[in-house]
Amino acid sequence: MHPPTLLIPHDRRAGRIAAIAVLAAVLLTIGFLPPTSQAAERTATPTGPGPALRLAEPPGALGTAFAAAGAEYSVPPALLEAIAWVESHWESRGGTPNDYNQYGVMGLSLPPGGDSLARAAALLGVAPAVLQKDETANIRGAAALLRDLARNEPAATPTNLAGWYEVVARYTGFTDPLVARSYAFSVFTVLKEGVNARTSRGEAVNLPAAGNLELPDRVDPLTSAPDTDDYPPAHWVPAAGGNFQYGRDYGPLNFIVIHDTEGTYQSAINWFQNPSSGVSAHFVIRSWDGDITQMVHNADTAYHAGNWDYNVRAIGVEHEGYMNQTGWYTTAMYNASAALVRTMADRFGILKDHAHIIGHYQVPNQRNPPHTDPGPNWDWASYLALVRRDWTVAARVRNSDSGFAATPAVMDRDHGWSAYPGGWNGGTAYRALSVTGGPTNLATWSATLPGVGLYDIYAFIPWVDNGRAETSSARYTIATTNGPATVVLNQKAITDSGIRQGNLAPQGEWAHLGRFNSPAAASVSLSNSTNDTNLNVWFDTIMWIPAGTLTPPTAVPTSTPRPPPTVTPVPTLTHMPVPDTATPVPTATDTPLPPTATWTPGPCGMRFTDLPDTDWAYPYVSDLFCTGVISGYSDGTFRGAASATRGQLAKMITLGMNWYIPYPQVPTFIDVPVGSPFFYYVETAYAYGVISGYDDHTFRPYNTITRAQLSKMIVLAKGWTPLTPPVPSFSDVPSTHWAYGFIEAIHAQNVVSGYADGTFHPGNDATRSQLSKMLSTAFHLPNGSGGTATPVADATGTVTATAVTATTTATAVAETSTATATPLTRR
Repeated sequence: MHPPTLLIPHDRRAGRIAAIAVLAAVLLTIGFLPPTSQAAERTATPTGPGPALRLAEPPGALGTAFAAAGAEYSVPPALLEAIAWVESHWESRGGTPNDYNQYGVMGLSLPPGGDSLARAAALLGVAPAVLQKDETANIRGAAALLRDLARNEPAATPTNLAGWYEVVARYTGFTDPLVARSYAFSVFTVLKEGVNARTSRGEAVNLPAAGNLELPDRVDPLTSAPDTDDYPPAHWVPAAGGNFQYGRDYGPLNFIVIHDTEGTYQSAINWFQNPSSGVSAHFVIRSWDGDITQMVHNADTAYHAGNWDYNVRAIGVEHEGYMNQTGWYTTAMYNASAALVRTMADRFGILKDHAHIIGHYQVPNQRNPPHTDPGPNWDWASYLALVRRDWTVAARVRNSDSGFAATPAVMDRDHGWSAYPGGWNGGTAYRALSVTGGPTNLATWSATLPGVGLYDIYAFIPWVDNGRAETSSARYTIATTNGPATVVLNQKAITDSGIRQGNLAPQGEWAHLGRFNSPAAASVSLSNSTNDTNLNVWFDTIMWIPAGTLTPPTAVPTSTPRPPPTVTPVPTLTHMPVPDTATPVPTATDTPLPPTATWTPGPCGMRFTDLPDTDWAYPYVSDLFCTGVISGYSDGTFRGAASATRGQLAKMITLGMNWYIPYPQVPTFIDVPVGSPFFYYVETAYAYGVISGYDDHTFRPYNTITRAQLSKMIVLAKGWTPLTPPVPSFSDVPSTHWAYGFIEAIHAQNVVSGYADGTFHPGNDATRSQLSKMLSTAFHLPNGSGGTATPVADATGTVTATAVTATTTATAVAETSTATATPLTRR
């Protein structure tokens, strides 16, 4: 989200006032600065090699400027140094503003970022441009402004650091007192711990630790902000309403975009709170301790990527710092960010590789100017290893290990194999050229895992410049407890992402094949049979990372509550013939409640104006709401009596079953194109064999769903066996009915009990309340032995499902039509 910072040589004033310099030395001697203590030392390059620098050089130009400005305006020089460290790590950027229109080592601002630079210039009696470019003037201006702000603070004396706490909070100009005081907390934490570092110009600056300094706030004031439901370790500080969009126009989420703030942690938070900024991100992470603030709910669309298609399908994570400076990306930040990103990736089925967890620089077609963050100092290789949890690896099989078997077994050019350096861990990578017919080259990696369970499986794709592109359709076959699953991986997308460390050549990367319930005797196979010819297919290393045991679906979060709802009319649904089913009854018309309706409080923030907690469907709806399966309509209603649609059901089953969502490039159904809100969910249900559509290649997502069709889809999704008892359970569902076995199966599972008169009404439309009850009940029951595939999305989007059942006219799901709110939230 940020342009590169230009490191331009600093302009400096030619002379210094000798008297002030002498006075500064005297002040240093008599104790205006706190004494050195044994407190922990902070360094300018905490992630770099080697121990922290212990510097003993006398003050250089920058240190002298801090001392002189402090003496001139009766401000502790240590306070100026600490503010400058928090703002810039003592780098001026040569007159170039940061993303918040802040200038210089002291972060003085001009509108719309603030007015501190103009105020400081007025106090010095110089033009604002002087403070923008001249480092000494920038420091003097900050000192003058701090002294001016301290006029009504009698405790703010040159010898009392603690008395400046409130002054520093006001120095920010931030409107949110929590954010302003959080900034002061950061500054005073630096004062307490000290900094001993060298600037990019080679100047040593030593800020001794004031270990006995008592901070007015014992903890960061941001901790008093509520924890966010999306990620409880984070504080919830909402962005301005115009800086993001409620809901998401389409999905699914399949990217996490890594940014840097190009400014301080609190400046980024303040900027996203500023209605005039027009930008936001979901999360912001602090450099020195990894503190996290969430500002836009995952369910809503933050404006961060500069490309609308990425905004709507991505979570944006900002990291405090400047990408062209070292030292900002700390171990604490990496660890906090990796834990956050790993949680989001697991929750939304986002693949954990560099084709899906991307830098801002990887977003195509950005609005001008294009952004290149997080920059050359971001350690992608180590970071992605943290996200993957590489240290927990259960098995890793290289192409030189005993668990590797190839056909042909002789791996040389005469047998279709080519060897290249650049494999995992310095090994040899093997390549076979892709073919469209039967495979000519095949390899299998076999491993013994600690036990049956969920594993994230990764394939290492080397980066080799042999003048030939990689295939976009490498087919991996993975052994799972439900049988083999085929994943189609775009190896080219992985090599295109090319991890780059500074000026080093691109390196190979781990591609995430997906998460599978794997047997202990695990295996992955790859052939050179693809959809293309004469392209690289790489055979290198396979890795299994434990991912726990099978768990219920994770909730898709609730979007930010809107202002008082506006009623949106519900479009009239047109019935179309449904094969093998009774004629549907007319759809009931639901009447939206007036805008004055009172919100009904509920669990997980559920607020449906037409669903009191006395409604029979309330517990089922709230269960699905809390697990992210439903979200309701944009006017705040649930409309339980309304008929459910095929598109809505496809979505709800996909989310409720926690299925991986494929990203095909060609739609299966002519009436569910790529831009349809139901596209990904319908494609998922189709890939899992739950739907097949109509003979005319349509799916008809807006058609209503009957109770019989709903029964069939639930049985197929759960893998239950249809039952055919000799005596029907319902008087209107004889054994000759097309859905007899499915209805009997869900009845046996106690998902439905029918009506009091012994009927089931198989041809009636299923209402949204009925749908909620049946799905909520079914999702909590064990799956059956079989029937459905286990497709997993790849780096591009292509998925091959195995054992797809080509039946069903019933179907599908999505909580999105022109009248509904999308469950996840443009620019």
